[in-house]
Amino acid sequence: MLGRLAKGCAEHLQTLRTLRGVPGSSWPAAARGLTTPSASERPPASGTETHFNREPLNFDNAPPGPALSAVPALPRFLGLAGAIPFIALSPPIAAALPLLPADLVANAGMLQVGYGASILSFLGGIHWAMAMAEYGGPAQSAAAATERYLWSVTPCLMAWPAVSLEPGPASLVIAGTLGIAYGVDRAFASKGLLPPWYMTLRLPLTLAAVIGMSLTLVASVREAEAAVPNQAPAPLPADGPKEMQLAAQPRGGG
Repeated sequence: MLGRLAKGCAEHLQTLRTLRGVPGSSWPAAARGLTTPSASERPPASGTETHFNREPLNFDNAPPGPALSAVPALPRFLGLAGAIPFIALSPPIAAALPLLPADLVANAGMLQVGYGASILSFLGGIHWAMAMAEYGGPAQSAAAATERYLWSVTPCLMAWPAVSLEPGPASLVIAGTLGIAYGVDRAFASKGLLPPWYMTLRLPLTLAAVIGMSLTLVASVREAEAAVPNQAPAPLPADGPKEMQLAAQPRGGG
């Protein structure tokens, strides 16, 4: 037993000498720079396992977050295409686009609000599906099941009243709900309850949607300001109101 212990200590000592770059190491010089040697450069494996982590800790080379190119092709295409109506149906944009029917341009604001409400219903439904599929693991998914199911129906309930409002206030409701939905999705994603690429796709789509709804809000405010009459009040008749005529008449009795 003492012999095996001595052999293990000797192998550990050899490993330390290798990592420190002590001359006489059997590894090549590149291994002395605390880099991980290739399989062909490593010394023959012995019967005793060592537990030293030879991979250097370099936080400067940490892998970056997923880029938009990391999003699967079909969801990326459908998501980017789905952001187009938010911009195209904004009244000032719709009026500038050629070949659009006049009826569509006249009702672009309400069409945009209805589309936004349907997208919010879709964003909530994703959490219902993730809860049913137990995405994130059975234990963690079960712990968050109540939150997932309750939130899955919340965006559509928040957006539903907006379809009965004028485009201006309705666009404000839709834009605000989109922002809230993005924040909730980030919270779920931080717990591993959404795919890593999902939030990468959500950010540009949410920005495009909020910008489109904001354009509708600004256009509605300007339209309301233009509708306020700036004319001076109409002058009174030359003889004045009837009450003034009666007051001006001399009273009897004297």
